[in-house]
Amino acid sequence: MPLGTIAVYNDTDGVGIITDENGERRPFSGMETQTTREGQRVAFEVVGAKATNVIAVR
Repeated sequence: MPLGTIAVYNDTDGVGIITDENGERRPFSGMETQTTREGQRVAFEVVGAKATNVIAVR
């Protein structure tokens, strides 16, 4: 699974952006994640251009 950081998260829309280690930015939905905290390191899967199954890196 790629690693990245939650760059932004919008509580109102329930969506955010993850920046991966290569600097690519991928959208994700709060429905697909265990964490929505900006700056949180995460691991995720990729479906198309979207991040999914986002989990916090401890």
